[in-house]
Amino acid sequence: MAKFDNHLTVKWWREQSTNNLKTSTVALNSDSLRTLCLDAGADDVGFVEIYRPAIADQHAEILAVFPPTKTLISFICCMNRENVRNPARSIANLKFHANYDYAYEVARNLVKAFAQIGVQALNPSVAFPMKMDRYPDKKAWVISHKPVAVEAGLGHIGIHRNVIHPKFGNFITLGTVLIDTEVTEYAHPIDYNPCIEYKLCVAACPV
Repeated sequence: MAKFDNHLTVKWWREQSTNNLKTSTVALNSDSLRTLCLDAGADDVGFVEIYRPAIADQHAEILAVFPPTKTLISFICCMNRENVRNPARSIANLKFHANYDYAYEVARNLVKAFAQIGVQALNPSVAFPMKMDRYPDKKAWVISHKPVAVEAGLGHIGIHRNVIHPKFGNFITLGTVLIDTEVTEYAHPIDYNPCIEYKLCVAACPV
């Protein structure tokens, strides 16, 4: 252990950690944080505190993968409408997959930016559930992005079970980043549901 403690890299890292130690009571400015997220490529963003009652069923799972979580950053990346609407499924599928990759890159860039200011952050999977080894006994995802997005004021879930954004509609990809810091102002669900219940989505759905 003595050799480890005396290693130059270990000494340097511990000095940096001490010098950069932040007080947990300091909250990030929500306006500045929003600008940071939009600059990283998100099209809209909202912030939710970890102990929001509406996401209580996710508390244990989130804290298991990232114990210091205090805030969930929910963001969306919009898609090209006509690509998604196109009857040529190769065009629509390509857009979906490209947008998933883009949203993950946005989350990745945010985590890198947070590291530079001493904020711990984690970006789980953006799109497809990956924890299939525990399905069906437990959920196959770490974070259920939809209820977090609703609580972040990014829309409501329509009758087709997708989140509808008040500006971008269904043409969005959802992402969530966890941080170990509180923010000065949290979002809340919007006061109306953009779903107009014409059931066109149901009629168009291939399943």
